[in-house]
Amino acid sequence: MYWWSWILIWLALAILLIGTLVFFGWRLFKKGVAVVEELELLTDKVELLQRNVDELRVETPPNAILDGYAAVANRRDREKDRRATMRQLRRDTRLARGRLITAPHAWEGRTDAR
Repeated sequence: MYWWSWILIWLALAILLIGTLVFFGWRLFKKGVAVVEELELLTDKVELLQRNVDELRVETPPNAILDGYAAVANRRDREKDRRATMRQLRRDTRLARGRLITAPHAWEGRTDAR
């Protein structure tokens, strides 16, 4: 083999190496740009979720020790009255439905076809 053939072989290998490095460098750059774009989208989504979390934050219940007996007793009485009112409304609804079912005039004109 001639001496210049070795130079051509090494020159081809160097060019191939540089081409491979450029190719993989370009791919890495494109992937980096895609990651940055996805991070921007993720940041927008996280910001939206954070706003939702702030809006949906549950208020802590009042502290009975710090409020004192009068405030706690008043709150409890209001809650008991509200529950009693709801119970009475449900009872009245059941009674009205029962009266409608058992009323004699509600069944007039209907016959048993058996």
